[in-house]
Amino acid sequence: MELSKKERYKLILLTCFILAIIGVAVLYFINWSLIIQAFQAYEGAFEVLLVISIRILILSITVFYLFHKWFKQEAQYLSDIPFLLGLFFLILIFGKVIDLLWDLTYFTFNDDVVLMFLKFRFFIIILEVAPLIFLGLEIIFFKLEDRFQKLKNKEYMNKMRVIIILIIVSVESFIVIIAPNTTILGRILPAIVIPSLIGIVYIFFLAYRLKRLKVVKPGILTIGFFLYLLSNILRPIIQYILGEVAMYIILAELVDIFVFLIIFLGLYKR
Repeated sequence: MELSKKERYKLILLTCFILAIIGVAVLYFINWSLIIQAFQAYEGAFEVLLVISIRILILSITVFYLFHKWFKQEAQYLSDIPFLLGLFFLILIFGKVIDLLWDLTYFTFNDDVVLMFLKFRFFIIILEVAPLIFLGLEIIFFKLEDRFQKLKNKEYMNKMRVIIILIIVSVESFIVIIAPNTTILGRILPAIVIPSLIGIVYIFFLAYRLKRLKVVKPGILTIGFFLYLLSNILRPIIQYILGEVAMYIILAELVDIFVFLIIFLGLYKR
């Protein structure tokens, strides 16, 4: 019996989700002794676990809401807003799970392992922002379609969006791969994340002005992602002031929990 389009999408998402969980479980299993050691040796390790777990819970609720909303539609398209935003939050969940492992085991790794770990995390960040950029391109193309008539063709527009996303992801991934050390890699992160978030804030603001993306509240999302942008800018400053200690991680995560509650409010629409 042939599966429907909706059932195929559910199967693909479930398979990817299970494979990602298995991959994360293997990472935690390999480093289990280091994790136990962290709870015994580092003050604030339990608080770090608690605050990141709360953030993962909020992200998980958001993902469930968005995908539930997507599958309730009569038809499902990969360019739909609930799917793209759900994909962003889903990838972000696994990013935070990796961050937790990193926070607990950071001081036990040598420089080569740290570099490899950071590159892996940066690849996840690149994948995180890709769905948001893809979503944003629709707003930009909508604004340009009077000048470029081809953009009024949805199939052509989606093809151009895919090509642009592939170019962006390929260039960013190549830069991360060739980075020779953690110092240069640390400078690359703001160059990837901050321009992407600035673009996302502008896109939601533009959607608010143009009255687009009516299945969400673009005005609230503009505020939410602007605060998320500020959070990412302020993180290195807070880290410099407090140092690589548990208090820095807890404070940064608490700020992001507040920010993502605002973002969820922007996504929730009856």
